[in-house]
Amino acid sequence: MFLGYYGGLFTTSVSPWTTLGPLALVVSISLMQEGYSDIKRHRSDNTTNNHPCVVLRRAESKTKRDARFNNGEDVTVRVGRNNKIPIAFETLPRKNIRSGDLVIVRNREMIPADLILLGSSNDGGNAYIETSSIDGETNLKLRNSPCIPPSDGKDVSSSFLSNSSHDSSFDETGDGVGVTAELIKQAVERVVKMSLLGHPEGIPAVANPANADEGMVLENKEVKRRFFSWGRTEKGSPRRLVPKAGEVVTYVATLTSEPPNTHVNNYSGKLTLPPNEDGTRSVHAALNVENILLRGAVLRNTEWVIGVACFTGADTKLVMNSVATPSKFSQMDTLINRTVFFVLIVMVTCVCSLGGLAVIRNEMYFDQLWYVGRVRPNDYLPINVSTSGARRQASEAWPMFNLPDTVGIGNPLWDTEHQSWIQNTFTFITLLSNFVPLSLYVSVEMITLMMMMYIGWDLHMYHKESDTPAVARSSIVTDLGLVEYIFSDKTGTLTCNIMEFKRCSVDGHIFGLPMAKAAPKLDGVVESTKASDAAHPLKHLLSSSLPSISDGFAGIDDKLTFNAEMFLRVMSICHTVVVEKDQVAPTSQEVEESKHSDHVKETDEKKKKKKKAEDGAPAGYAYQAESPDEGALVSAASKQYGFQLIGRNTSGVQISCPCPTLLADTNIVQGLKDGSLTAKVLASKTASPERRSKYSCAQVKTVDDGCTPRQETWAILAVNRFDSDRKRMSVLVRSPPELGSVPMLLCKGADSSMLLEEVCGGTRLLESVIGVNDRAPKVKPESEEDNSELESLLGLQAHLGGKLSSFASVT
Repeated sequence: MFLGYYGGLFTTSVSPWTTLGPLALVVSISLMQEGYSDIKRHRSDNTTNNHPCVVLRRAESKTKRDARFNNGEDVTVRVGRNNKIPIAFETLPRKNIRSGDLVIVRNREMIPADLILLGSSNDGGNAYIETSSIDGETNLKLRNSPCIPPSDGKDVSSSFLSNSSHDSSFDETGDGVGVTAELIKQAVERVVKMSLLGHPEGIPAVANPANADEGMVLENKEVKRRFFSWGRTEKGSPRRLVPKAGEVVTYVATLTSEPPNTHVNNYSGKLTLPPNEDGTRSVHAALNVENILLRGAVLRNTEWVIGVACFTGADTKLVMNSVATPSKFSQMDTLINRTVFFVLIVMVTCVCSLGGLAVIRNEMYFDQLWYVGRVRPNDYLPINVSTSGARRQASEAWPMFNLPDTVGIGNPLWDTEHQSWIQNTFTFITLLSNFVPLSLYVSVEMITLMMMMYIGWDLHMYHKESDTPAVARSSIVTDLGLVEYIFSDKTGTLTCNIMEFKRCSVDGHIFGLPMAKAAPKLDGVVESTKASDAAHPLKHLLSSSLPSISDGFAGIDDKLTFNAEMFLRVMSICHTVVVEKDQVAPTSQEVEESKHSDHVKETDEKKKKKKKAEDGAPAGYAYQAESPDEGALVSAASKQYGFQLIGRNTSGVQISCPCPTLLADTNIVQGLKDGSLTAKVLASKTASPERRSKYSCAQVKTVDDGCTPRQETWAILAVNRFDSDRKRMSVLVRSPPELGSVPMLLCKGADSSMLLEEVCGGTRLLESVIGVNDRAPKVKPESEEDNSELESLLGLQAHLGGKLSSFASVT
């Protein structure tokens, strides 16, 4: 428009300023919106890059200490006999962390870089992390410090690793959570002694001449080697990698790592430790995915960890797996874009057609267009005037203007040529420019902005407990009105996914009230029905009614049956639940009550009976489970039956039991060890003989009867985790020494995977009795133990809703 309006290249009747104003407004609004998004992204990146992290450094006057560690004071580390080095907990931005730095992370903080775990506040140097921002899983994962396999019956260079021996002591708070932990000062001293912080002129341990037979090559592009607190010397020269011949040097630990990659579930590397004595070999500790803390994970259930930075910045696995955010368009935006594209096609067609038509019409009626100043060159040719150029000065006046009053009008500037097709096309472009709906985009942007604000103002989408309103982070909110169906890959995606323990079947008896069911009637009225089978209260289980048992087993009349006891032990031991400190801040009322309770003396009854959390965990702690059903079982074992999970460490799982146990009998323990007594026989002998009559005749016992509980530590020998194929989990455990140290295999899982012939010995007998497998020959119980097992399975089948047509005929 500027070229046509001010340059005269083509004719235009539209001022460019009338179009420039609205166009500038539309573009400005779009630029402001995109600029605001870029500013928010820049602020988020700036916050992430400048997040304060704690790194071990040699203490200097300008070092910024972190007051959360050691009250802001330095830790003096003795290196050698007379050399003391002050080590400071320096605070620096995350972007300044380099490979080889020794980083410390506190509980509930995000891991700033990919770290190799070297020590923690937990027993054995292990730590728990939550990787929901990496793989979407909210369960806690266990990570271990590197360890060296035993060599010739001895643990080599154990003084450099966190799993060295320390004094074991239980927590004095009385909550029973006892762990063998390493103090942070001990961890700092241990790590500094094998790093460049303690030996600035140290040589990498991989260059040890005693390891020359391993063929170590320092300059290898396939791997990356990081020396703890790697840097340059004071003179600025590169650090020496290979010692001189005959030189007495000090070696520092070296990390040999795989190149950066996107595999978050795999990692390979090794940690080369300094030799304990001069002239000895440097040992290697193999590293895998269990030893690395990935960036983006959150430290949980661990007070602090210390690790060496392996990958930082763009080399971390989280960043390498990140992709550029794709542009998202709502269906309304797509429809508008298609409409505008169609309008542009129509406009171009009209412009081209009108441009060609204008050329044809001008050529056809050129002689008659005198009123617009056009004339043929041969018709009016001025005298003594140059004929060059498109315009010529004609000597004649305007036609029809020969009246006396028109003498002063003057002669016109006649045009001897009409505009070309290109000029006419540009002219019609300016005339039809309003075809493009520029204001439509502004209207849509304003509507989208208001809809996003309405979402934030919606009281139905406000969480009062946490004071959190809904936040619309996407600009495709216009698609919400088009949603007809919602498909979810998990039950808990759109629901609370709460699992509660309602009923159970033990020893063929059902404990817990039946669930009410709705049965439709013929007339359309829904009638509520109840199960016909009787049930015992939930907190009761079957107990033995005999004061003594033959075969030398005596004094079990106050104990649960073997199946009942094992049922509770499977619930409280066979799992991967972690006991974590509760981070919920106390309310003002709880604070006042705690202040008042300091002046009130607790009674003996309150001391005996421990306070439990809402999920059954010890006071001040909470259960963290991989799945809701696993957490429901552990919580029910604690709240309903008193079998409380206290904690877990490298020594095993600690539980609290409120009732006597059959394993306290030495005859039972000896029979289980030598094989003369099996679980089936023990379950049959401890069951009440009246159990085969009516439910009301069975002798039941309240498990959590308020007696003083005892603490047990069951050693975990092996764990076979739950997966989608097996649909069950099993753990190999050993009972405490006071209970005979009996090895047991505890298993739990879905009924479809547990009631298999390979898992349950009485499956074939059960299918024969209830008629599931009609072609199979009928099998009768051969012994009292088989009959007892069959009755238990029939009770379980009744609880699960199976076929019970033959239940009444079983004796």
